[in-house]
Amino acid sequence: MAEYILVDIAQQRSKLNHVTMWRMTFYSIDDGTVWEMTVDPTYKNFKRSGWDHVVESDIPYGVYGNLKRTDRISQSKLPVVSADSKAEVIYRCVDQNEALKLMEADISQRNKKTTYGDLFNAS
Repeated sequence: MAEYILVDIAQQRSKLNHVTMWRMTFYSIDDGTVWEMTVDPTYKNFKRSGWDHVVESDIPYGVYGNLKRTDRISQSKLPVVSADSKAEVIYRCVDQNEALKLMEADISQRNKKTTYGDLFNAS
């Protein structure tokens, strides 16, 4: 099973229905790629897939499994993980800092000279 580290979660306002949505950024431990997903609390998959538990958690950061990749690209030019994925929590991080350290440790093991900034600030 592919594993992903949730490294960022941010609220954003939907331009379509003006509700607060969540944008989540995941780092794939399997291949070192970065993926993005937005979840809208007005959609059925928000509760059905368990994203309500993730965004409402005091500690949402961690390692997740069972995410489904799509062929779509986000507005920020990242590949998209489906919000229909029923995420499985494999490991819960203490905070975002720990999640970023896990990601950077994985990058280091791959012998890449890539940093968090390189991944998220790439054009």
